[in-house]
Amino acid sequence: MEINEFISKIETEKPSNITKVFFSRKNTNGNKYITHQPSVSNAVQYSILETILPFIKSQLNNNIVPYNPVGTIDGSIEKLGIASVDGLRKFQESLSEDNLNIDMSTMRIDKIGFYCIRIQIDDDIMFIFRQFQKLVKLRKGLLTRLIDNELNTTESDFLGIDEFTDIIVYSDDMYILNHIGLERIFNYKDVFLNNTNTALSEIENKNVILNFDQFTDDCRKDVRIMKRFTSIMANGRLPLFFENYDKVPSIVEELGLDIEFDEDKKLIYREKSQLFHIINLLSDAYFKSLLAQRPGVAMIEGEI
Repeated sequence: MEINEFISKIETEKPSNITKVFFSRKNTNGNKYITHQPSVSNAVQYSILETILPFIKSQLNNNIVPYNPVGTIDGSIEKLGIASVDGLRKFQESLSEDNLNIDMSTMRIDKIGFYCIRIQIDDDIMFIFRQFQKLVKLRKGLLTRLIDNELNTTESDFLGIDEFTDIIVYSDDMYILNHIGLERIFNYKDVFLNNTNTALSEIENKNVILNFDQFTDDCRKDVRIMKRFTSIMANGRLPLFFENYDKVPSIVEELGLDIEFDEDKKLIYREKSQLFHIINLLSDAYFKSLLAQRPGVAMIEGEI
């Protein structure tokens, strides 16, 4: 069943007891999830679904494109295969009977990183992830609620579930509505670093950049650069750069980039301000317009 059919089935059939809610955080080392599951009445389950499904439906009406770590094209949402997100597997491990916590008294609300809503109909399962939004305490005044027409003050902690969604998982696909959510919930920065290391290894083997150790250190310290390397590796851009390296000096000269070369035409790396010039060359991001022959740079794959 497709994801839109799954949502339609929920809305039309309104099946009972199909929703579970989990509150989770990463452990101190960030390599394991600690997850709590409260009991949820059927009435509250209905309220949760009525809250979250309209937003999800509206987002799924957008154009669905492959995930690009650099940025999202306006009017689209991105899709990524779950096999490449190891953090999802680790989270699902925390839902096993041996790992899941059902004693909510052991949960510290101030430590929660995100919540997950799991919806299952027969063998079809959808996971909805949202970074946890804590209710900020009032500096002055009272926090109140109505009970049987009477206004009461409360000191209880609140677990907020709103209408927005960061990530949807259905079948073998992950729909990304919020890049930061992917990075924070599933430690996806580790993927950026792994791709960066792979790319740097290939560049080092070609011996085309001087002061390579400094270049490597600066790349690993800038998550924007690591995202660009992840896009470069996903789109196989490095072979194109190496095959056409003889053209790089003339491109640099024409664009007036702050890059110099030694007598062997090796690129001389000096400082961080050169990083984006170099990454644009590596990704073949520079282009010329057809009419005016105006140079430009595409920051997102698919812009040119």
